[in-house]
Amino acid sequence: MTTTDQSGRTGRRPRSGALLAAGLIAGVATAGIGVALLALLISALSQSSDCTGAGEGAAGAIVLGPPGTGQLVGASEYGGPGDPSSGTTGARGDDLLAHPDSYAELGGPTWQTATAMGGLSYLTPLRVTWAAHSAIAYKRDFGFGGGPVGGLPRVIDLWWQLAGRIGVPYQNGLWSGAVRIERPPDAGAAGVLGQAPGEASVLTPPAAASVDPTACAPGALAGVALTPGQRARLLPNGLAAAPQDAPAAVKEMIAAGNQIVGKPYVYGAAHGLPLSEITPAYDCSSSVEHLLYGAQLLPVTYGGASSELESFGQPGPGRWVTLYADADHVFMYVAGLRWDTHDAAGPGDGSTGIGWHPLVRSSAGFVARHPAGL
Repeated sequence: MTTTDQSGRTGRRPRSGALLAAGLIAGVATAGIGVALLALLISALSQSSDCTGAGEGAAGAIVLGPPGTGQLVGASEYGGPGDPSSGTTGARGDDLLAHPDSYAELGGPTWQTATAMGGLSYLTPLRVTWAAHSAIAYKRDFGFGGGPVGGLPRVIDLWWQLAGRIGVPYQNGLWSGAVRIERPPDAGAAGVLGQAPGEASVLTPPAAASVDPTACAPGALAGVALTPGQRARLLPNGLAAAPQDAPAAVKEMIAAGNQIVGKPYVYGAAHGLPLSEITPAYDCSSSVEHLLYGAQLLPVTYGGASSELESFGQPGPGRWVTLYADADHVFMYVAGLRWDTHDAAGPGDGSTGIGWHPLVRSSAGFVARHPAGL
């Protein structure tokens, strides 16, 4: 995650509460200067994400192209030997040195609030042009940003290697200037859609009704072990075997849980990202939502806190699946096996992290809910 201090240098984390306030004030000022510009960016760049992430170039390769004709916006650079505080890891765990074709969308301290370009999805490609060169870059980070750049809202941070490749002089994380950004046409579709290279900036998002929110749900059971009867079984490797007699939705939840067993717990992790994506870390609610999405019980864009799951589905325990939620935590049972973020039931309760746990823990103070029919 990138931030900007009062000198303009980008950094990984806010240095003080005053910095956050300054960033928010600058954001308000920016909004006053460029409301029309930001509205254009939102309509031209924001698109519903597909089932898989946007395609990206080979690691370490930045291919130069001719200048583009996109929207002029304010930009800054971050990272590199003169800006060690920015680190080398993107907000989702990507090694930015291995993926130098990276940028950060600015506007806030989280994926949900860094929306200066409309809240682009992870790995959204943009053609970035400076002077006589352009290159395709991919969103792997976010940050607060800062004040306007030459009267233009500051909406994008360029990883220093990307900036250098298109000719921006390295200034130890202090450079800022105007660049042009545009969405490139989908690979191989320009001829079909009648889009010449210079027409990429007129791309518009699909109608919301044309996207099935559960169309990207896994719904696949290939490779999931089965066990006789109606109760799931914890395997020695930490994965779960699905009960042979369970409904398909139960098996799909177990398959989805097996995808993220052992992921580290990080408060707030995976929120604001499509549920179709496997992220480096999760918290209690995002991990539970990943399982529910696996059975097509939540839309791909859902990202509620544990308190919101207090009203999920129907009240009370279910036959196959039960969620226990309150304002601070949520866990669930799937075919008798508990999905939780830690070994809350004590010794013998399996791993210490996110995953399947064999023992029953206290549900005092939690609201019990279950999916309809399960």
